[in-house]
Amino acid sequence: MPELPEVEQVRLSLERHLPGKQVEGVEVFVPKMVQHPDLTAFCSGVTGQVFGTMERTGKYLRLNFVSGDYLLVHLRMTGALLVAPKGGERPPFSRLGFYLSGAEDLWFSDIRKFGTAGFYHPADAPDPGYAALGPEPLSPGFTAEYLRGKATHKTCRLKSFLLDQHVIAGLGNIYADEALFEAGLRPRRRVDRLRRKDWPILVEAVNRVIAQGLLHHGTTFRNYQDAEGHMGDNLQYLNVYHRRGMPCRRCGTPLKQITVGGRSSVYCPHCQR
Repeated sequence: MPELPEVEQVRLSLERHLPGKQVEGVEVFVPKMVQHPDLTAFCSGVTGQVFGTMERTGKYLRLNFVSGDYLLVHLRMTGALLVAPKGGERPPFSRLGFYLSGAEDLWFSDIRKFGTAGFYHPADAPDPGYAALGPEPLSPGFTAEYLRGKATHKTCRLKSFLLDQHVIAGLGNIYADEALFEAGLRPRRRVDRLRRKDWPILVEAVNRVIAQGLLHHGTTFRNYQDAEGHMGDNLQYLNVYHRRGMPCRRCGTPLKQITVGGRSSVYCPHCQR
């Protein structure tokens, strides 16, 4: 699933193409991907709108129209927003099409059809998942004091805690594994057993791996690409994720893979005590 660095790269690439373009028509090939409002209101509401600013919060993209209305998009596991020239073949696995003024159109491609899109007026109740997001890494609200407070009275495993979007917006499996490696903490460590001094180390580690992902335009394994079809090159900088059984880059110990809360986690038995 695209995480904060990947979705931010999508936002940046859309920003180079969409502002000022008018939506002249909408085509929906997979109706279930439209989550708000109903399909007819979605198509009529978007048609005629002019794109303004592009925003991102966590893993959500908010594509603002100059009217104040907006599109809220979640790419989920295999989604991609792609800009393509008019008149050519639409991108593979295109599920929604936005026909724009000018020489390009916008396509929502998604192999597994888990992605979602919604059209909202400013007065509408926001998407519940979007409204409940916690602070992002690298933001002023993401502090050791905040994170330790969210862990109070909890006994869950640290990896599951980090993946809770109500706690941290935008962190997923890739960057959670990488942050735990940087912090020297194991994925199955219970949050109530972290020491006070562990929390600043963990916050710094999360910020560091997210900043690295942003610097390298995200991580591409198979499907992730930005709106211009470019892949991220952060894969070569990962220390543990997707490296089960390979030697740790720091100590040479073979990396282990376990399951925590239904999610795979790779860690170094030596570096992560």
